[in-house]
Amino acid sequence: MLSQGVKASLGVTVLGSWLAACGGAPASTSGPVTIQFAALVDTTGEQTAEIKRFNDLHAGKIHVDYVELPSVATDQYSKFVNAFRAQSPTPDVVQIDVTWPAQFATPGWLAPIDQYVTSSYLNQFWPSARTVGRVNGHLYGIQRYMDIGMLYYRTDLVEKYGGSVPQTREEMQALAERILAGESSHGVSYGYLMPGKKIEAIVDEWLEFLWGAGGSIGEPGKLQVNGPLQVDALQYMHDLIYKFRLAPTGTSTYAPNDILTLFSQGKAPFMRNWVFAYAIANTPSRSKVAGKVGVAPTLATSGHSGHGCTGGWVLAINANSQYKEAAWTFIDYMLSKETQTSMALNAGLIPSRPDVVSDASVQAKVPYFKQIGSILNSGQNRPTLKNYNQFTTPLQAAINSVLSNQASPSEALNSVQTQVASLT
Repeated sequence: MLSQGVKASLGVTVLGSWLAACGGAPASTSGPVTIQFAALVDTTGEQTAEIKRFNDLHAGKIHVDYVELPSVATDQYSKFVNAFRAQSPTPDVVQIDVTWPAQFATPGWLAPIDQYVTSSYLNQFWPSARTVGRVNGHLYGIQRYMDIGMLYYRTDLVEKYGGSVPQTREEMQALAERILAGESSHGVSYGYLMPGKKIEAIVDEWLEFLWGAGGSIGEPGKLQVNGPLQVDALQYMHDLIYKFRLAPTGTSTYAPNDILTLFSQGKAPFMRNWVFAYAIANTPSRSKVAGKVGVAPTLATSGHSGHGCTGGWVLAINANSQYKEAAWTFIDYMLSKETQTSMALNAGLIPSRPDVVSDASVQAKVPYFKQIGSILNSGQNRPTLKNYNQFTTPLQAAINSVLSNQASPSEALNSVQTQVASLT
């Protein structure tokens, strides 16, 4: 983390100051326009560097203050909702989860950006990146970077123990057990790491185990979360902790950053995590396993294929912002090829621009970009719902109760079924 002094010089605003000023300040009448950009905390330094470059380029005209939000999406959601409901003019630019555009645009909390873009401009981005922010015929945002759940693995240990990269649950279990038996005296304490805290990530992983077994939750209006395959997916997550003893007993308290720390310390050969983990796990100053990390599709059952849960983050403008033109100027900069190339090289995130992902010089420095096309092509989306929060909140609680060994999978999912079945 940067010191407060350095943060101030780079235009980084502490979270508390934004919340304290949630009612908003009057527009400045002199000097450069100052806008706030609210996004998850930057763990690589890249986002801070991007903002500094923008501020240098627009010195005397536009200055961006970076508001660091918690790393957990559920916590960010609460902060945004509180600000929007208070009709705060700040933050001006928001980076929101791909499941939130409809939830935030429908009440009038986001400003449409149709006037700033043309069809040729939008064609610079992956199709899903340019459509994820379209609500009721208007465009409210463009995706900044793509995301997908992946299986991370130690390339050295997979090779040492004579295994190929596992594609099924059974293959992972067998290989993880061999590695644990042979490497426990060398710091390997677990076989498989997964998030288990009561946050969105555990719904995503549950869906991945379900999809990998050939299941689904149906369509909006007819959702089913308590069928045999749904229960089996959650049972497997429970068994990884309490039956197979491959996942830590503290899994129910772990967020993605927590398991990344364990993986980077060399504590496990396998981990389910998002794209952000790749750059950190492969940075020598931050990881004991740097240079020994590979990625693959999420686990399946025999006869099926793994499907990672797609995700990512969208740039949008607060409808109450007093500086919408300046806000768009900043978004346009963040979506530019130059900025997205820097993001890919220094943070390892998947740009929303195909021309960056396919660039040979980028692939040379971010090797997994050569694989990411097939992983993205096999990905699946969470249900598109008018109020996704009504779907995920009870599921998070139910899944977490199982991972903390407080309820059986069937009991937990049966308790949620009536709440989510008719959501549209």
